[in-house]
Amino acid sequence: MSELLLSPAEARVLASLVEKSITTPQYYPMTVNAIMLAGNQKTSRSPVMSLTEGEVGNALNRLEELKLVARDSFSARAQKYRHQFSPQLLLKPQTAAILATLMLRGPQTLAELRANGSGLGGPTEGEALAAALNDLADRAQPLVVLLPRAAGQKEARYAHTLCGDTAGTEWAEPEVPAARPDPGALAALEARVQALEARLADLEALIK
Repeated sequence: MSELLLSPAEARVLASLVEKSITTPQYYPMTVNAIMLAGNQKTSRSPVMSLTEGEVGNALNRLEELKLVARDSFSARAQKYRHQFSPQLLLKPQTAAILATLMLRGPQTLAELRANGSGLGGPTEGEALAAALNDLADRAQPLVVLLPRAAGQKEARYAHTLCGDTAGTEWAEPEVPAARPDPGALAALEARVQALEARLADLEALIK
């Protein structure tokens, strides 16, 4: 599709549909009211929003025009909606989870993305997360950017671009954090080395 630009309300509605399709599939597809409640959650959201039913309906209409959501043809009474997030944006499941997490929670560090995205099926390993972020960035319309590090921040943060470009940002290859050694494994290795050294000393004594 051509360059995609969503309003904050449209991004929140779309990402809420993605989230709930994974975390509460028994209540999916969703009505306008259910989507409004999901979008206005006070937890796992940044910024917290106060969308009205009319605003959610308008957002759904535009997302439907963009083929990012579709009306559920099996709804018996109240009209319900499904997202078409992954096929329309050509996203793999783990990549979709990272993008949806950024849309719901705002800019985040790699550690925050690993923790918050895991609930949506996002990658928990550093290399897989870096690959997902690079997939989102390496497009004709980059879907994520690396934000300039603000004063006092120790780690860089990543943000989605579906609501517009972030001025002054450039993409940088995410650094894959080095694996931390397991203290228990180190202790076992040290004990094994000490045992081998003692055995070697005994053998040398026998030779002499």
